[in-house]
Amino acid sequence: MINPGFDLPLRGIFLYVSQVLCFLTIGGLVKELAPYFQITELLLVRFAFSLAILIPAIQHKGGFGLLRTGYPLDHVIRTSCGMAALGCSFVAISGALLADATAVILSSPIFAVVLAFVVLSEKLSWSRGFAVIVGFIGILMIVRPGFGTSNPALYVALGSAIFFSFVMIWLRKLNRTEHPLCISFYYNLCGTTVFVLWTVAMGFSLTWINEPKLLGLILLLGVIGAVQQILLSYSFRYADASLLAPFDYLSLPFALIAGFIFWHEMPDWLSLMGASTIVGCGILLMTQEFRSSRIASSS
Repeated sequence: MINPGFDLPLRGIFLYVSQVLCFLTIGGLVKELAPYFQITELLLVRFAFSLAILIPAIQHKGGFGLLRTGYPLDHVIRTSCGMAALGCSFVAISGALLADATAVILSSPIFAVVLAFVVLSEKLSWSRGFAVIVGFIGILMIVRPGFGTSNPALYVALGSAIFFSFVMIWLRKLNRTEHPLCISFYYNLCGTTVFVLWTVAMGFSLTWINEPKLLGLILLLGVIGAVQQILLSYSFRYADASLLAPFDYLSLPFALIAGFIFWHEMPDWLSLMGASTIVGCGILLMTQEFRSSRIASSS
């Protein structure tokens, strides 16, 4: 597919910020539901609802011929890393402070710079290299490996960030030729299949039978996950990815506020410094990416 012109950036920004808020809401629901459901069940609901929304969207856009691809291996890599990233993020959010887990997950652009240098042979400027080093220092401030206060769930969040960085690189490759709905379909189809089998093997939680509120919350998780998938796919039709990516960092202050209001969480000063460092470095890297893409498109 040839991407349309990015002539409505404000609409793209609005859609992207909306999906960021959806992602944060999903995180809050995961944190609330994790004591009652297995993480695999939450993932199954997230993938299944998204798949159910995608099927009619694909039919509306021209049918399943949209799903033809000449890059099955790239889809396998993107899908596998995406499932691992989302699974790790659910585990991390359920076991760590919402703001801390969010900050570490948001470090994925830092890893993506290193990965692009290794996989795509992209140039690594001194300024980018400096931002990566400082960003890693920010990660260490939160995770604190080797210290007694280290939370194992934050290592899982770190794994999520690394897997998300692979997703970013492979999405960059696939978006050159594939329709966004095609990419999303294979991702959610595989996710639904894997977690159906996993959940059947492990057994279903039945706590919602005596707690109707839990059934409502897990259905809400599925609906919001599906809405987020649509908002994310269509935001890139109106604005360049390098313009939209910095808005991911809006989720951090929202996570801080939500964690304090709903779970009375407050990260310590070192975690706050680390989170601020990650955000600063991430925005710097995204700004440089945006400038580079503009220079390349004008030349």
